[in-house]
Amino acid sequence: MENMSTMGFLQCLFIILLISVRKVTASILYTAVVKGKVALPCDISPPSADDGVALILWYKDEAPSPIYTLDARQGTLEQARQSAVSTLDHRAYFNMINRPAFLQLDPVQEEDAGEYRCRVDFHKARTVNTVITLKVIVPPTEPVIYDDERRKVKGIIGPYNEGEKLKLLCESDGGKPRPAVTWWRDYALLDDSYTFVTGDNSVRNELEIEELKRNDLLAVLQCQASNNNITVPASVSVTLDVNLKPLIVRVEPHKRPLSAEKEAELKCSTSGSRPPAVITWWKGSKEIKTGRTDSQTGDSTISVLRFVPSVEDNGKYFSCRSHNPVIPGSAKEEGWNLEVFYAPQVTLQLGSTFKQGEVKEGNDVYFECNVRANPWVTEISWYFEGRELRTNTSAGIIISNQTLVLQNINRTSRGNYRCSAANADGVGTSNEVFLRVKYAPVCRPNLRRVYGVGRMEAVRVLCEMEADPPNLKFHWRFNTSERVLDISDFTSSGRESIATYVPHTDDEYGTLYCWATNEVGWQKEPCLFSIVPAGPPEALLNCTVVNQTESSIQVDCIEGYNGGLPQVFTIEVYDKEFGKLRSNFTLAQPSFVIQGLPSSTALRLLVYSSNGKGRSPIYPLSTTTLQKAEKLTGFLTEFWKKGRKLSILMC
Repeated sequence: MENMSTMGFLQCLFIILLISVRKVTASILYTAVVKGKVALPCDISPPSADDGVALILWYKDEAPSPIYTLDARQGTLEQARQSAVSTLDHRAYFNMINRPAFLQLDPVQEEDAGEYRCRVDFHKARTVNTVITLKVIVPPTEPVIYDDERRKVKGIIGPYNEGEKLKLLCESDGGKPRPAVTWWRDYALLDDSYTFVTGDNSVRNELEIEELKRNDLLAVLQCQASNNNITVPASVSVTLDVNLKPLIVRVEPHKRPLSAEKEAELKCSTSGSRPPAVITWWKGSKEIKTGRTDSQTGDSTISVLRFVPSVEDNGKYFSCRSHNPVIPGSAKEEGWNLEVFYAPQVTLQLGSTFKQGEVKEGNDVYFECNVRANPWVTEISWYFEGRELRTNTSAGIIISNQTLVLQNINRTSRGNYRCSAANADGVGTSNEVFLRVKYAPVCRPNLRRVYGVGRMEAVRVLCEMEADPPNLKFHWRFNTSERVLDISDFTSSGRESIATYVPHTDDEYGTLYCWATNEVGWQKEPCLFSIVPAGPPEALLNCTVVNQTESSIQVDCIEGYNGGLPQVFTIEVYDKEFGKLRSNFTLAQPSFVIQGLPSSTALRLLVYSSNGKGRSPIYPLSTTTLQKAEKLTGFLTEFWKKGRKLSILMC
């Protein structure tokens, strides 16, 4: 029991002595970075002026031996000997000049982290201890950037396409504590969502840009790894190279109407593409590859197209497309539906009521003028056999814009029809449509209507018709005041029929009637032929010299009755002075031009007609050919001289 009391007393005495010789300050936290330097403070100021430092010892953690010693017990502090453990050789130095003094570690190593105690023994005063906790930070390594295919990238990367998604992974290894890995752009934080890799001393941050924009071109993306605010963060950066889509497409002139079959020039310009855009021209679904000239300057491309639009191009979608060949789906275009001006294209057709070849007299028919034009027509005209038609309701002609109506037609309506249309670009004329009108027979104009024949002579009378269709059936009849007789002695072919008739007595002269019929119907009015006794023709009427020159004359007469037979006309020209026959002509018409006569010659003319029964009485005329020009000039000169002398005598 006594021994135990003795031990307790000694422990208490030890504690009292320890307190009396040690003055311990609170622990101070210091942070240092590997490869940097740190100054660990230690207050060595003596509490009184007559005191001084005898011994300075630095301890680390729980090590019983000091790691750094400064011994001034045998001399002054300035002459004190300093020593350090091997791990601090050339890295530790105690600076006593500054106040407070400090132990400097340079460079700091990761192993330097721990608790440090600086013990200062004075010659008189009690010992002072300074406790410092040193935290050593190990900076992370320079981060590495990977693309989405796990390839290391650095500097300028790409090119990427505008509109694409971009994924970049930044990874940093090492560091104590583990660093924060962040993405930055232009000093602005983009992404700080980093993650620690389990089982690996690394940190990752994946940056994802959903859609690259135009302003991402040459953007600098920086990945930083930092675990302290002392040193500059470890970083690496990449610069984005971005292919850009075309920004603007413009066609000049825009939406201007074009003229068919006339060359047009259009210019398409585009800009904003990187690399420069490619321009294509389209008409409908087909690319226009000819007639173009392209040029490029910077990010701008210009294409000039020369082409000749056709009528079929009217209304087609026309466009200029600009696309970056390296960016799928980058096409941008400007287009519109073409408006092509052209002169009217006109076609004419008979209305559907009748088929060609089925129209008959009395029908109503109409024509349709089909017009294709741009701009629309301002005028439509109708023509029949080259003559313009106008609305005439009394004549059964009605024009209503693109329709021509013919009412109650007859054979005079038969012929060629066409229409024309005009607009600002020109005039178009249709095809000709022949209107065939079937009609009953009618007598052909200018038939010989009088036949002279002697008794007991046969005469052949020609009856010729106009009819459609031309397959005719004829009927002949002879009519006098005494009797009516059907004629059976005739032949027919198509539109012609020839009847043979023989008058036996004076009572058998009269009129022959000729009828015909076809599928349309009977002829309304017969053709009439007079059968008269044949005789010589009558004398000509009103024979006149209508023109004369030095060597020719022209004589015109009016024919007289031909005696019922075809006649011819004769002129005989005689020289009056010598009675010589100068010329003799026989013609089918009583109009004569006699040439090759001598000038200034008096002539006697005899004019008559003749037929199979004889000659008409003679119609006499007298005339003179003109003098030649030189003779007439001499005559006038002589006349002027004589007239002048006569004038002088009279004066």
